[in-house]
Amino acid sequence: MRNQKGFTLIELIIVIVVLGILAVTAAPQFFNFSGDARESAVKGLKGNIQGAYQTVYAKAAIEDKLGSSATLNDDTTSTDDDIALVYGYPAATADGISKAASLGSNNEDWVFAIGDGDTNTTTDVFYIAPAGFSDLDDSSTAEDIYATSCYVSYANATNANIPPTVTAVTTNCTN
Repeated sequence: MRNQKGFTLIELIIVIVVLGILAVTAAPQFFNFSGDARESAVKGLKGNIQGAYQTVYAKAAIEDKLGSSATLNDDTTSTDDDIALVYGYPAATADGISKAASLGSNNEDWVFAIGDGDTNTTTDVFYIAPAGFSDLDDSSTAEDIYATSCYVSYANATNANIPPTVTAVTTNCTN
């Protein structure tokens, strides 16, 4: 017999199977696809909200509704889609920016709440986070959303010349 050098077919198959098992179990640990997607969704929501409030402001300016409080009618007989305004911009409420940005109902895709006086959040800030993240649901408070460090905040305009403040916080989205 001649002296063989190399691997047999069975040895090569075993090595390929072992590498495949390692790749399937180890790869998800190195790539956090869901966290990256959540972070991108929050950043995209910030852009959606900015576009929505600019569009609403333009319509409010045309209809001369730039006062400290008004309602923008959607030209239907129903008041369900009317948008609450503060200085022509959507209010930091579910009837304001949530309707303007078409966020849907609470806990559908997003969870939202208004800050209150009992937390380190303020009452004129609307907090929005991805639904289901960090056990958030429709009963979550602004403090719960704030604590996740993965949200968009929308603060009311202070006058007709200064737009609302929209901030995306993504420091904890990848967890």
